[in-house]
Amino acid sequence: MYWNDVVLGFKVMWLITKDLIIPLLVVSGLIWFITNLICNYWTEIKYWLRVASRTVSWVLLKAAWIIIYLIDGKEAADKRF
Repeated sequence: MYWNDVVLGFKVMWLITKDLIIPLLVVSGLIWFITNLICNYWTEIKYWLRVASRTVSWVLLKAAWIIIYLIDGKEAADKRF
């Protein structure tokens, strides 16, 4: 076995490690970390999702009121809501 073959083998092992194993470890670590955060803070996440949902609903309701107000006038908008 020649020294060039050994060096080539180490280069192949480094490429496999750099391009396959390290990204796989990073992605699996991120998945574990995010899953752990979600499990630990699920009640807080549910609360803020509920707040965000109600805020978006309120904004869309006001946008609909403004559109009706611009099209039909204030009386029609007040009648609808």
